Amino acid sequence: MSLPFLTAASFQTDKHPWLAHGFFGRKGGVSTGVFNSLNVGFAERGDQPDCITENRLRVANALNIERAPVIFAHQKHTTIALIVDKPFEGERPIADALVTNTPGLLIGVQTADCVPVLFIDETTRVIAAAHAGWKGLADGILQNTLIAMESLGANRTHIIAAIGPCIHADSYEVGDDVKAAYPQFPELFTPWTNKIIGTTVSKTTAHKETFAFDMPMAAYLTLKQAGIRNISPSPINTYTNPTDYFSYRRSTHNGDSTFGNQASVIGIKAHL
Repeated sequence: MSLPFLTAASFQTDKHPWLAHGFFGRKGGVSTGVFNSLNVGFAERGDQPDCITENRLRVANALNIERAPVIFAHQKHTTIALIVDKPFEGERPIADALVTNTPGLLIGVQTADCVPVLFIDETTRVIAAAHAGWKGLADGILQNTLIAMESLGANRTHIIAAIGPCIHADSYEVGDDVKAAYPQFPELFTPWTNKIIGTTVSKTTAHKETFAFDMPMAAYLTLKQAGIRNISPSPINTYTNPTDYFSYRRSTHNGDSTFGNQASVIGIKAHL
């Protein structure tokens, strides 16, 4: 079975032949049940370790970096951006962004509604992958990713960013705590009026004021404020595409006890 994935229009293949990247969905893997089928999450969520290993190999092969290690950190909604030059040994460190300039590695993030962002500096070949939930995004994970890239010689005037599939505003109901975290972007919040999303009833109580939050636009505006000029926006809503993408919120609304994760991966080809 072919392994479908999206690429960023701003990461042009003819201009960046040294680059491999992809925003993967849930199709093309070997996992079953709620993890069907390209789950790249960790076994503690309930999937079979052998299935996860095979799924990650398929991701690497799809990007034509066969047998390359696919490196994921232990994501905890932090602001930690970690520089890596080899696979982790032993326990995975806590981080929500990985940065490298080492060829032959695939660095990535796992998401199931949160915002994945891939970065390249097209002059110095420094790359990064970041995972941004609403809290990490508000606290500065994307800014810290840029700082870590600069420590390897990147210049943010040359950095290009691509925002991947994530939950969009019409499916993302939040409360005052989230709105309070973004005083600089009040335009990202509108009153929540859609109490039914598809066939799923919102679980928020009716008497509480809630808002629709445009998290991918929050990532976009955060990057713009940080000086990034070339940014590809999020192309698709994970919540409303159950065939193609995992969604934590959709799984929760459906009463599932666990959920899968899709991969957003980037690497530097060793032979170019």
